[in-house]
Amino acid sequence: MIGELGIILMTFRDTFPRDATSYWFAVAVSGFIIRLDHHGVSSSIRWLGIQSDLYETFLAFFRSGAVKLENVMRHWQLLVTERYAVRSQGGSLVLLGDGVKVAKEAEYMPGVKKLHQESENSGKAPRIFGHHFGVVGIMAGGMEKLFCIPVAAELHEGATALRKLQGKEPPKVSGIEKIT
Repeated sequence: MIGELGIILMTFRDTFPRDATSYWFAVAVSGFIIRLDHHGVSSSIRWLGIQSDLYETFLAFFRSGAVKLENVMRHWQLLVTERYAVRSQGGSLVLLGDGVKVAKEAEYMPGVKKLHQESENSGKAPRIFGHHFGVVGIMAGGMEKLFCIPVAAELHEGATALRKLQGKEPPKVSGIEKIT
């Protein structure tokens, strides 16, 4: 499995303008896969055994202008459709969609909003603060076993839409609009 993951990650090289960005992408993906706790970047550093003095460098990868999310997503979608046994119906890919609400403790984190929680459990609060994610996947597999490969995930009514509703200006860093 590690070998297959390495092959897949190497295909992303042309998605980034520099080798260093490509390497940090591979580190980030590997960290997301193997970490057992969810304490941000420090979890990946701990589980991958990365030197702690590279923490700031790793963080810089996530803020880098060299990382174009739309390019990464486009490459992943093409990779999935070309490499795996995706299912089609009448010549069209079979897409599956779902949403999930993830509770957050911080009310003022970007994209966090008050959400209605649909639950028949009376022990759960009817409203939570959190993120509402939407995910789309492509159905793949053989006749014996079907599964869904995620190809896109985004915040519904994300930070940008919330800022517009609240009449706030987008955040700027050194005079340049920052994408959250």
